[in-house]
Amino acid sequence: MFEERQVELLAELAKTVLDEPTPDIFVSHIAMKVLSSVECTGAILGVIQREGFLDLRGAYGYPDNDVSPYRRIPLWTPLPITDAARSGSINIFNSPQNLVKAYPSLAEFQASEGVTVSAPIKFRNSVIGAIGFTSKKVPHAGFENSPVTEAVLSLCGLYVRNFLESREPVEREHALNSNTLSARQKQIIRLFEMNLTTDQMADRLRYSPSTIKQDIIRIYDIFGVSTRDAVVELAKKAGLIETPVAN
Repeated sequence: MFEERQVELLAELAKTVLDEPTPDIFVSHIAMKVLSSVECTGAILGVIQREGFLDLRGAYGYPDNDVSPYRRIPLWTPLPITDAARSGSINIFNSPQNLVKAYPSLAEFQASEGVTVSAPIKFRNSVIGAIGFTSKKVPHAGFENSPVTEAVLSLCGLYVRNFLESREPVEREHALNSNTLSARQKQIIRLFEMNLTTDQMADRLRYSPSTIKQDIIRIYDIFGVSTRDAVVELAKKAGLIETPVAN
């Protein structure tokens, strides 16, 4: 049987879902109410609005400058929340050391102590998003398989499904956030298709070759690949090449 407090938490979460709050408010409810027992310090909500990408739509407890670079994350990028979305499984790192060992790129963001948990959000057996949080305390043994956790994630699935259904078609098909790919970087991706050299692209776009080189490095980093052909293939699948090339 569920404990009385657990039933109260699930009832509160169900009411919150029905109220259709903004993603930030929904995530803050998860952090402050549902995860209060583990002293949650931050939480993020990712939604799969476009195939191959996880959009961070809600955040609580983290500085904006830590969240902004990850507003839209390619699902192939190695991060706890994207790995949860890809694998469909919950991952738990009981210490910052274990987290950084698995994801060295997160070393600069991780506090000296704490737990990191990421879980997929599903609706009718399809992954439609993911949620991640950090806390001061380790969740109880068997947390990832408990009926309460399953119920919470099911309610998260209902919320995300409703959120996606409420988006206008144009918003659902919106390309990468400007904080991730700049207009010039989108132009460079289009030029990849033309097999131009870096110098030729610089001349076409009227920027220095060094500027174009830095943009190319950033593009590779965003897509998690190391060749121009791979970038073009992934960009076409995601419908991200939208900016016309300058004459």
